[in-house]
Amino acid sequence: MIADSDAIVILFSKEQVRLRKIAHFLKKFGPSGLPEGPALAAMMVKFQFLVEGWDDDPHELYSIPEVRKFYQFFHSAWPYWFFFCDLRTETLTMMTMCLLPNLQSFKRLGDPQAAVEYEPLDLLRFIEKNFTPLNAMMERAGMPELAIYQRTKEVFEHFHLRFDAEPPDE
Repeated sequence: MIADSDAIVILFSKEQVRLRKIAHFLKKFGPSGLPEGPALAAMMVKFQFLVEGWDDDPHELYSIPEVRKFYQFFHSAWPYWFFFCDLRTETLTMMTMCLLPNLQSFKRLGDPQAAVEYEPLDLLRFIEKNFTPLNAMMERAGMPELAIYQRTKEVFEHFHLRFDAEPPDE
């Protein structure tokens, strides 16, 4: 069983990104490879996704065409990011930026942080589309409605969006 303090780090090499090789990942973590019930619930919020090979590239990962195409392909094959991603890291944000179609980034010389602009409706459409896979995994894990509500709230807050829905009656 996975402990509360455990993390599952998935590292994709530059070659895997370029060739969009995810079969090894899907074999282990695709729907047919995943457990059900408490074993699946223990995997929630444990994943961090990384790509390697662009450390020397001055561009932000989400602006590199190969990385963007990889994450777009990855998401179409495995849309369970909201369930598995650890929201305390930047994993979900970076991966999401790769999927937003109208993305612009700005960086000042000497400033380590880049500013990103995108269409807010693009982000809302992405979020809306990803609640179906989130709910499917949570139901498969046997999680109650209150847990689904809480995770939904956490996702909204992760993207700095207001969430004012009332919690379900248990």
